[in-house]
Order: sequence, then C-alpha cells, then structure tokens
Amino acid sequence: MKQDKTQTSSMTSDEIVLYDKEELMANSRELFDCTPEVIVGALQGDSETMYEIAYVNQAVQNFLQRKVQE
Repeated sequence: MKQDKTQTSSMTSDEIVLYDKEELMANSRELFDCTPEVIVGALQGDSETMYEIAYVNQAVQNFLQRKVQE
C-alpha cells in the first residue's frame, strides 16, 4: 500500500499515516481479516475520506459486535 498523506505532530516525531477508503477495502483481508463489505458497513455514515488503520480497526470491531436489529 502506498502512503497517501502523512501528518506529523509538533509534539512527537510519530507519523500518522492516512489511507483512503478504497485502498483499505482493497487490503481488508490482510489488514483487518474481513471482507471489503465489512469496511463499508463499519464506516457507513462517516464523512471522512482518509483514515488511520487503528481507527478503521476499531470501527470494524465495533461493527462486528453490534446486535442485529430484527
């Protein structure tokens, strides 16, 4: 995966790497052990266009643990 955008904080030297939704979906099995459709569901309603892997991982976990509405 290529890095689309990096931001550095002036307080630390850690880099925050952001990826677009399509790239995360294309690599969903390797990164999150799920199908691309799970990424779509986990990020539904989110207006962001670029994401951190940790953010998406948490969103996927939350999505998979939701109760199904009948």
